[in-house]
Amino acid sequence: MKKSQTYFPLFLGIAVALGIGLGYTMHSGESSDGLLMASNANKRKLNKLIDIIDQRYVDDVNTDSIVDITVNGILSNLDPHSIYITNDEMEDVADQMRGDFVGIGIRFFVNQDTISVLNVLDGGPSKKAGIKGGDKILYADGKPLFGTGAVSTDVLKGEEGSKVTLGVLRPGDNDVQQVSVVRGNVPINSVEAAYMLNENMGYIKVNRFAESTEEEFNDAIDGLIEKGAQRLTVDLRDNPGGVLSAAIAMADEFYHVKN
Repeated sequence: MKKSQTYFPLFLGIAVALGIGLGYTMHSGESSDGLLMASNANKRKLNKLIDIIDQRYVDDVNTDSIVDITVNGILSNLDPHSIYITNDEMEDVADQMRGDFVGIGIRFFVNQDTISVLNVLDGGPSKKAGIKGGDKILYADGKPLFGTGAVSTDVLKGEEGSKVTLGVLRPGDNDVQQVSVVRGNVPINSVEAAYMLNENMGYIKVNRFAESTEEEFNDAIDGLIEKGAQRLTVDLRDNPGGVLSAAIAMADEFYHVKN
C-alpha cells in the first residue's frame, strides 16, 4: 500500500475530531490555557488508569488491547464511519484495497463470539463451496472459533490451493455442516454493476474505493458510452469508503466537461 493513500474512515475521524476541537477553542467563555489544562488532565487520567491496570490488576492484561478498545470507544461517539485500524487489521485492509487477496472469500462480522457471514464474494472459494450469507462459522479444521477456547480467525487464511474444513451452522438448521473450502485468489471489484437504465441513461454501482477503482470505473463508462449513454447515475449507497486518492481520481472524471 502506498504511503500517500489515505483511508476514508481514518480521514473522517481526524476531520471530525479537528472540527470539534476548533469549535470548542473558539468558545468565548474558555481560555486557551484552560482548554490545554483540561486536555492534559484527561490524558493523565487515561494514562493513570492504564498504569494502574497494568501494575495492580489481579490477572495479566494486554494493555495494548485495552488502548485499542478505548480508541474505538472514543470514535464510536463520533459517527459510524470513524474507525480505528489496528496493526493486526492493517494487512487485511491493505489486501482488500489492492483489489484481490488469497482467502476463502467472505465478508463477516463477529457477534457474541460467533463469526456470522455477511455475504459471499462472487467468484471466490466460499461461493463455489456453497457458503451463504447468514451462515455462522463455528469451527475451522475442528478447532472452535467461538467461546473462551476460540482460535484466531487467522486460521481462515492460508496459501492459495490449501484446504480448510469449516463447521457451518445455517439459519433454521440444528446440525453443523462440514464444508470444505479451497483457499484461492478472491477478486474484489469496486464496480459492482454497470448497465443502461434506458436508451440514454447509464448506471454504475461503486461499492468501494480501492487501487483498481479508477480503471474499473473508466472501463464501465466507456462500455456505457458505446451503448449510447449520454447521462450517468453513480450509485454510492453502502460504499464504506477506502482509498482517498481513488475517490478523487473518480471524481476528476466529471470535471472534463467536454468529455
